[in-house]
Amino acid sequence: MMKKILVLLLAAAMVASLIPLASANGTSIMYVKTENGKSVNVRSSPNLGDNIIGTAPYGHEVLTDWSYAGNDGWTRVVWGSLGDGYIMSRFLVSSKPEPYRAPTNQQTEAEDEKKKLDAELKSEKTVAEPFYIAARPARASGWVNFRTGPSVATTRIRTLPDGKELIVIGETSKWYKARDPETDKVGYISKRYTSKLAKKYVIDTPTDAGVQKLGSLNVNGEFDLTCRLPEGFNLQVVNMRGDKIVASVLSDDMTKPQMYLSIAYDESYGDVDRLNDMSYEDLALLESTFSDMNEVEITYRETGHGTKLLVARETGSDTDFVDILAIYKGYFIEFNMTPNPKAAVQTLTDEQIQLCVDFLTDVDFTPVQK
Repeated sequence: MMKKILVLLLAAAMVASLIPLASANGTSIMYVKTENGKSVNVRSSPNLGDNIIGTAPYGHEVLTDWSYAGNDGWTRVVWGSLGDGYIMSRFLVSSKPEPYRAPTNQQTEAEDEKKKLDAELKSEKTVAEPFYIAARPARASGWVNFRTGPSVATTRIRTLPDGKELIVIGETSKWYKARDPETDKVGYISKRYTSKLAKKYVIDTPTDAGVQKLGSLNVNGEFDLTCRLPEGFNLQVVNMRGDKIVASVLSDDMTKPQMYLSIAYDESYGDVDRLNDMSYEDLALLESTFSDMNEVEITYRETGHGTKLLVARETGSDTDFVDILAIYKGYFIEFNMTPNPKAAVQTLTDEQIQLCVDFLTDVDFTPVQK
């Protein structure tokens, strides 16, 4: 019996030597998670090279040492008898991940389409002078899809008959970004199903006071944000400091709702180009940020340019509130509306809520050409 106990103790000691050791202070448990289910390398220093001291499999529990203050994409871990090790921070999560399941053919095809979409978006540029094109279906009796993004995987805005004219305002390697003069919607059409027209585009400068104006902000030299302002409102920068911009959408009528636009860079989302790229788990985490509000209703919308938006509306209280969130290139773009303190009624009407939603669903992001 004693021999059996000694064997069990020896076996336990051997297993313990294979997993990270606990530290008295400044540690927390995290788990390895990779997109392909593979292991990650544990290195002796926070850099790539011939310094691998072990591997941690998918789902493996590690003790992270938060006394390490390096802001370089690495996390220090306690790694058994070999001492400290380093794992790239993007492969560590705070909750134990579900068992890895290899993607199906359908998932693989969706990932391929996403890669194509990303490549097209990166190649997008604004044309120097807008010009007219006509839709040219493959068959005379057919049509051409007008989509929210430069990919067949994006939402279809409408179908265009043969000869339908559009105004090109930008292009990617294989798609035109164009405006439909009939509906004023902006979308994308495959270049292979178009022909350029000799008709010259002339900029129409409206003089009517009731016509909506365009507001534009340059965000730290990274991209231009353009929005169609509600009638009677003007876009004005209130504060610009570092990676944060606060702008107000002001009206001369002080009884109208107050609207603010806040833009700030978040390093934890540095790899996220748009809300569209985030997993259901990441979106659920975002939704939880609004959990302190009373009776918050979360819905999702999409801009006319294919960018997903999170809409949070607080109801059931004396003061109504709506908050719309977009993410672009790691920046949080947050737009909210509250009743004006000088207004007689401190709640928002459905029409005002829709005004707020329409404002942001018309937002466009244009990368700055460097």
